Parts: sequence; C-alpha cells; structure tokens
Amino acid sequence: MHIDRVAARPVADHVQHLIAQRPHLPVTVIARRAGVAPSTLKTILTDARRRPDRARTVDRATAVRLLAVVPDDLPHRDRGYGGRSTDATAACRHVSELLTTHPHLTQAALARAADISLTTLAAALHDVDAGRPRRIQAAAADRLLALGNRTPVPEPTPRRSDTVDAHQVVSHIRALQLRYDRASVAFIAQTAKVNPSTLTSALIDQQRDARRGISADIARRVLAVHELPPPAFPHRAHVTDTGLLRRLRAMCAAGWTLHAIAQAGATTAKSLTEFAKTRTSTPAVRGAILTAWAQLSHQQGPSPHAQRRAAAKAWDPPLAWDEHSIDNLDTTPNGTRRPGFPQRWDSSLLQHELAFLTRLGLSRPECFHRLGLSTQRARQLLTPPPTSPQTHHTTAA
Repeated sequence: MHIDRVAARPVADHVQHLIAQRPHLPVTVIARRAGVAPSTLKTILTDARRRPDRARTVDRATAVRLLAVVPDDLPHRDRGYGGRSTDATAACRHVSELLTTHPHLTQAALARAADISLTTLAAALHDVDAGRPRRIQAAAADRLLALGNRTPVPEPTPRRSDTVDAHQVVSHIRALQLRYDRASVAFIAQTAKVNPSTLTSALIDQQRDARRGISADIARRVLAVHELPPPAFPHRAHVTDTGLLRRLRAMCAAGWTLHAIAQAGATTAKSLTEFAKTRTSTPAVRGAILTAWAQLSHQQGPSPHAQRRAAAKAWDPPLAWDEHSIDNLDTTPNGTRRPGFPQRWDSSLLQHELAFLTRLGLSRPECFHRLGLSTQRARQLLTPPPTSPQTHHTTAA
C-alpha cells in the first residue's frame, strides 16, 4: 500500500455510523463538514457497498478529515448542531462591521479565517440582514466573533492570477435584469451553472472594493448567458396591470384554474389571487402571467367549473382580446369567442390566429393543435369554396 493511502473500510464504516446517527442528513452535509468533495465520499461508500470483500484504499488526508467528524458536529433535526448551535445575529453583525471598517476584506476571506464555508456565512448574513432567524454552530460563531479581537484580521492580498475584472460581469448581469423580469442574481447563477452564493458574494465584494476581481471561470460562465429560460420572461414596457388582469381573467374564462395558471407561470395561486385583489403587479407576477398566457391562451382549459365561474362574472375569454391592444385601458373586448369550439371558426378568424401563432415560432401542425382544430377541419376552413359553374340557357328560335 502506498504511504499516502490507507484502507478505505474503516472510513466507510465510520461514515455509515454518522449516517445512522443522522439519517435525515444527505451525504453532502457530511462531506462539507469534513472538507471533502461529495463525489469522493459517495465513491467511498459505493465501493464499500458493491465490493465489500475487495481491499480499497483512500487518500490519507481524506481519511483523517472524515474520521475526525463526530455526530455532534452535524446538524440535528431538533437541536441544531448536536445541541451546540446558537443565534447567528451577533456573529453576523460583527462580520458586517469588519467588512465596513476593513474595505480590503471579503466574505470569502473571513469565512476561511473562521474555518467555515462561504455558503454558510453568506446565507447567515443574508438571513440576518433580512430579519429572519438563523442559527449556526456555536464554535463557528465563536470563531467569527474572535476575528479582530483574539484572532487577527486577514491581511490584504493581491488579486489572484486566476481572477479577472468583475466590472464586465456586473454590467452583463444588470443588462440581463433590465431585459428580463424575474431575473435574480441567483437565477442567473443557476442558469450559468454557478453557485449562487459564490456569485452573490463576488458581486458584494466588488461593490465594496472595485479592485476586487472575480474567478475567470465564473466570469466566463456568466458572460456566456445571453438568454434566460422560464420562469424569467422578457420585459415588456407596454404591459399594464389592466392588461395582466384581463389576461388572468381570460385564461379562467377559457377553463383554466388559478392553480393551473400558476403552475404554467412558475408561481403560486396565492400570488395570483393577491394580484387580482390589489390589481398591482410585481415583476414576478408580471412574468408569471405572461408566461402562462403564452402557453395557455390558445388552448381550451380542462375545468368547466372555472369556465362557469368566469361566465358568471362576465369575464371575456382570450379570443375577445387583441394582443396589440389588450393593455390599452380604452380597449373593449371584440366578442365572446372561446378557443376549442370549431363551430365558431371561420376562415378570417383562423388566418388571424395562425398569423399570431406563427410569429411565436409555432409550425402549422402545432398551431392547429394549440387551437384545438384537426388538420382536416383547418384545411376546410382555409380552402375557399368552389365556385358554382354558370348555367347557360338557350332559347330555341
């Protein structure tokens, strides 16, 4: 056996003991506490389970870190970190003061100095700043409070060679947020496959000290994001709260429940109900309704109850509104047409709807499916009726 490697079986048995003591915890929590990559720990456990008779080895440093973890180091469902957690408010306020009085400091530097993860520190600072309760390990809180007192504050360090100027990344994120509703930093980070806490901390550090850089890999990933997927939605300056309310009511009139609309828009029915009462939208509600409208407005909903309720309130269905004028306060509905009723279609109406859906990028078959029409019925509507031949009568002389 190589001198830098040791048997993996005792390590796997120890981790299994930790799992038995904290069955509700994912393996990644144990890995983070030990400072080991989660994939490494999962490999150790998988090999021990699949090949119990085979002698496996593991890096000595990894084994030492994992064997040093005891159950009291891990969160407990009822008592926090083995009963040794504490309110994070005092420690987080101390960290905020250090960040204010020492502009060269970063959250990452303080996290390293206190031997806690950046994600834990960033989440605790965020919750405390928002007035939400937050608990952290008592030992971690003590180490944070000791910074600048018993423990010296980290000295300024030159920018690392693997970092780049963060100004371009900041400008790119702000541009995305101007173009899209529901484009939070966390959502942009997830789209770029970057840890949200890491990106948020980097932006905060750059705001405090413009000289601070950002990881070149993170910058490359974020700058590669030019379009955001749902639930983010392109910002439309002309959309009004009146138009949003009309869209919401129209989808109900087409047979869609609030729950179905909320699911299509990646929001909650409670948020839609609150908007219907206050008639004042937030960017999240605006994006949710527009996303749901693009998916559902040209389909017949499955709920007769929602349709009857909307009819009792005299709400107009989607086809009663034109997309270019639905947000105009002075616009009146065109009629009471509903999608999914073939007997009400005519050639001019179908041509109008096909033009609208084609602009959205749908093919002809997709348009027919969205409108609830069979291909045969659509062709009948689009084909002009044959002209009757004129009959010439001759009169015998």
